[in-house]
Amino acid sequence: MQTAIPWFRKRGILLIFAFIIFGATSAWADEGKIISAIDAATVSCKMVSEKIFEWRELGQQEFKSSALLMEELRKLGFKVTGNLKVPPDLVKDGIAKTAFRAELAGKGPGPTITIMLEYDALANGHSCGHNLIAASGLLAAAGLAKVMPETPGRLLVIGTPDEERGSMGGGKVALLEGGHFEGSDVVFITHPQDRWSLDQRLLAIKRTFFTFKGKAAHAALAPHKGISALDAVILTFNAIDMLREHVRQDVRIHIIVTKGGINVNVVPELAQAEFAVRALDTATMEETFRRVVNCARGAELATGAKLEFKEPRVYLTAPIAVPPLTMAVRNQLRSLGIADEEVKDFADFASSDLGRVGFFHPTVNLWFKIAPEGVAPHTDAFREAAASEEGWKATVIAGKAIALAAYDLLNNPEKVKQIREKFKQLKEKEGK
Repeated sequence: MQTAIPWFRKRGILLIFAFIIFGATSAWADEGKIISAIDAATVSCKMVSEKIFEWRELGQQEFKSSALLMEELRKLGFKVTGNLKVPPDLVKDGIAKTAFRAELAGKGPGPTITIMLEYDALANGHSCGHNLIAASGLLAAAGLAKVMPETPGRLLVIGTPDEERGSMGGGKVALLEGGHFEGSDVVFITHPQDRWSLDQRLLAIKRTFFTFKGKAAHAALAPHKGISALDAVILTFNAIDMLREHVRQDVRIHIIVTKGGINVNVVPELAQAEFAVRALDTATMEETFRRVVNCARGAELATGAKLEFKEPRVYLTAPIAVPPLTMAVRNQLRSLGIADEEVKDFADFASSDLGRVGFFHPTVNLWFKIAPEGVAPHTDAFREAAASEEGWKATVIAGKAIALAAYDLLNNPEKVKQIREKFKQLKEKEGK
């Protein structure tokens, strides 16, 4: 026997359904606004990309590129600040003159989402496609600016110059130490490549010099009175070669001789080697670095040459890949027509100052396809792809993907909390 549902319960059920449908419709409408705003901004943003490509300004010299990006962000309603203060030992005069920070507040408290823009070139122009990184981030900012008045939280856009020399301490390293990423809950960036990918495998890297000081002596008349600094360098090489068998497969150890003596008939009193250690996580890199230093200390003890060594002021960490954050972008790629089989991982590794940001803040880097698979960045062929129509189409999709993912997180602070908690857990497990 069926029981009739009282009228007031029916009304309550209908109200609940109406609320659910209205909420979903509202979200879809706002996502539609974002897409429409990005489509409307494609002409101006493509112009920005073309100008940055034409100017091809090197790191710390991107004055026209940064000024143009700041101007466009102000048009979108952002409060923009340039000439950012950074540590003076990292950037001359303690001012990052081509960096900037743009802020746009929403309707109330909520997450802070950050989008990074890069715009420095290489000697052969924009052969890494940073003009497209700037443009895709600007497109995302244009889309989000349309809905921020009705969206909780805050949107930051940070202009990060000098990525190509990031390991030297400019770019993101200096901006992090200057406090310009403070408050960021989640960070987004894009980068052109030969495929669509969300693979976060960037190697941590630390590099420095070993300087050995020995004692000069005539190599024929009195070699027994000398202490060979070069022998200490060679012994360090040999010890490191023995170490290579006993490190994880992703670890890379690079070493070169920068000074090895002057005359062949004089025992070298000064020799120097530069070395670098990389690994897929920062903890493993640090442990390997310590073991490499011990190789040099062993050479010091064996030869009697005095070792001079300083911990490097600047090094690059590896990002902490956060699966829920990666999935948030992947879901948006699907909605924009990029099938799962088009999203591919990398077999090779690299290092970037992006890794430093991703070590301190949950960060996702969306690689977007502008060239046929196998065309490598930093080549002339990749430079041409960075100015192509196909490259631009992928740039627009990348901008839409991070804008939609950012919008979802702004409206769902619980998701942001889960991402940050997962980030913390993964960081604590690093290297174990």
